[in-house]
Amino acid sequence: MDRNVLIGMTTGAAIMFGFGIAWLLIGVLVAPSSIGLRLSLLLAGIALGVSVAAMGLRASRLPRDVVAPTPDQIAAFRATGRRFGLIFGLETAAILVAVAVLNVVHQPDYIPCAIAVIVGVHFFPLAPLFKAPIYNVTGILGCVTGVAGIFIADAVLRQKAVSIWFGLVLWGTAARIAWKGLGRLRQIACSSPRI
Repeated sequence: MDRNVLIGMTTGAAIMFGFGIAWLLIGVLVAPSSIGLRLSLLLAGIALGVSVAAMGLRASRLPRDVVAPTPDQIAAFRATGRRFGLIFGLETAAILVAVAVLNVVHQPDYIPCAIAVIVGVHFFPLAPLFKAPIYNVTGILGCVTGVAGIFIADAVLRQKAVSIWFGLVLWGTAARIAWKGLGRLRQIACSSPRI
C-alpha cells in the first residue's frame, strides 16, 4: 500500500464522512431528536473526523514515489477515473429521475428511501473498481435501509430513520477505511529504519 493508495483511501473516507454528516443532519432536523442522540453523533463525528484527518496528514507525509508512473499505469488511472465518472453520472441521473417521479406521484416523503437504494447500488461497481470489498457491505446496508424505510408508515419517522441509519452506514464505512489506513501507516512507521 503506497502513498497514493492511502491518500485515495483518505479521500474516499472524507467523502463518506461528509455525506454521512448531511444524512445525519437531515435525520436529526426532520423531527425533534433527543439531546443524547445529538451529543452521541457529535462526539462520534469529532472522533471520526479526527481519524480521517490524521490518516490524510500522515499519508501526505510519506515520501513520493521516485519512479515515474509507466504509460500503462497512467492509462489504468485514467480508465478508473472514467469508470468512476460514469458510475457517478448514472447515480446522479437515477437520483434526479427518482426525485422527479416521486414528486409527480405526490410521494416526496419516500425520496430518502429511493436515494438510499440508489446510492447503495452505486457502491457495488465501486467495490471492484477501487478494490474495496467494504463497499459491497455499504451497498447492501444502503439498499436494505432504503427498502426497510418503505415499510415505516409515518412519513416523518421514515425520513428520520432512513436518514440517520444511512448516515451511520456511511460513517461506519469511513471508520473502517480510516482504521485500515491508520493500521497500515503504523506498520510503515514501525518498519521504517530509525537513524
